[in-house]
Amino acid sequence: MLSSLARRVRGDDGVALITVMGVIAVMTVLAVGSYAVASQSLHETRRVEEESKAFRAADSGLERVLSAFDETALSDGTFPLVGATPDGTYTVTAEELDPGFGEYRLTAVATGKDGSQETVSQQFYYMNLWKMNFAGTGDQTLISGSGGLRGTSNIVGPFYMKGNLAIAANMAVLEGPLFVKGGSISVSSSGQLGAPDMFIRVFCDGDVPANNNKGNAGGVYISTATRSVPDITLPAISQEQLEQWATKAQSESIDNIMGPPDRSTVTNLESVGGDPNTYATMQPPSSGAWTRAYADSRPSDERNACYKFIGAADGTISAKGQGPTPLHIGNRTFGSWGSLTTTGTSFPGDGHYTLSNSHDDFAYDDENNRLYIEGTVFVDGPVYFDEDMTYVGNGTIVCNGPIYVNGMVRPYGGSVYSNTVGEQNGWALGLATPADLVIATADNNPLGGNSDLETARQAAPTIAGAFYAEGVVNFQHNVLMRGSVIAGRIDSDHPNMCLVTNPLLPTYLPQSLPGVDQGLLMPGLWTRL
Repeated sequence: MLSSLARRVRGDDGVALITVMGVIAVMTVLAVGSYAVASQSLHETRRVEEESKAFRAADSGLERVLSAFDETALSDGTFPLVGATPDGTYTVTAEELDPGFGEYRLTAVATGKDGSQETVSQQFYYMNLWKMNFAGTGDQTLISGSGGLRGTSNIVGPFYMKGNLAIAANMAVLEGPLFVKGGSISVSSSGQLGAPDMFIRVFCDGDVPANNNKGNAGGVYISTATRSVPDITLPAISQEQLEQWATKAQSESIDNIMGPPDRSTVTNLESVGGDPNTYATMQPPSSGAWTRAYADSRPSDERNACYKFIGAADGTISAKGQGPTPLHIGNRTFGSWGSLTTTGTSFPGDGHYTLSNSHDDFAYDDENNRLYIEGTVFVDGPVYFDEDMTYVGNGTIVCNGPIYVNGMVRPYGGSVYSNTVGEQNGWALGLATPADLVIATADNNPLGGNSDLETARQAAPTIAGAFYAEGVVNFQHNVLMRGSVIAGRIDSDHPNMCLVTNPLLPTYLPQSLPGVDQGLLMPGLWTRL
């Protein structure tokens, strides 16, 4: 009995031992497996973390470039751009995808601390504000003929607007890109959007017409249509900025020859110690006793001694847009100028100015209807251009009031007008106002009803330059504007209103214009490669 019981106990001991060993074996397998899984998971976590660091470094490289991008960076040696963050090092390269249309791609390749690599790519549009025509305040910023541009009107080059764009009969929008924010695009039976040999990029968050080749009767030629449109705001003029421009105009009135230092060719000949208030006679160099007239024709006790500041004698200015002092340009000679021989042209001086290729910063030759301008002129009130004229120089008239253009105003272009004369010499007139700009001059169907891109580029303009109005730019008659109009709203009361950008203008843009240093960057496709 006892022996049998002892044998059972010994048997149970064997089973228990086997069970315990089995459990230990299973636990060992589970432990080893868990360790392997944990080790693999830790490895993966570390790998993902290192890849994330490399990714963050690459993304940081993109952000660094995008925050300060300028189109000149592709040619000034900026790229490839190498940098580092605590997460790793990166190299950013850049390419222009379609030269002339402002589409770029950045590619950032980053290496983490452990050698992990990540590549991130960003496509985007970048445009200089002054490469386009822009109407950007309010819900409907292009007003013409019941909301649509009237017949035989043309828009050539980049254009931004808000509201609906109705392209009416015999009207064309060419080259682009075209940005329509908060509205739709419609094209009439004989209207044209794009061209058979140059399809147009369209950014519109409303309805966009489908491509439709209508032959000689117009048509729709869209390369890509994007529904995402940036909400770009008009760069505003502040009272503080007006004060700065007024001070700038006064400080530049020191030698009356060729404006700011970067364009000045003659040392100070008239003021004492660079003080514009020390003019004694306002005489041109070597002119004897001849005294030239100020642009401001008011009595000496009412005008400011600084000839480029037209306003209160004490130099103070009025509240924004409310200046009371008018300036009329035309029908009266003021200032003085020497003979000019430069690219594409030559003509004599006024007989008083003995220095060739030099002129007063602000002068007008009423005999030849020629305006000379350099640097910044400030007028604390409205400005009137009272007759057809051409201009020589590179400068901006800032007006603290409305501007009225009652004649042709364009750079001097030779006896047989050519756009190339003014462009080769870098002559550009800037106009800036916190109020309205009224273009009241008329041209006889500037393009003759032709909507061909090359014809529009080569045509002699009615007016040309870089024009800014915080209010409305109103075209009252047939006109061809060459250059850029930046406005709160563009209004056309008549057919044959043609806006043609000048691709070269940003390379010699005059000073003292809103947004002169402001580019428009519009992000597009982002890719992690």
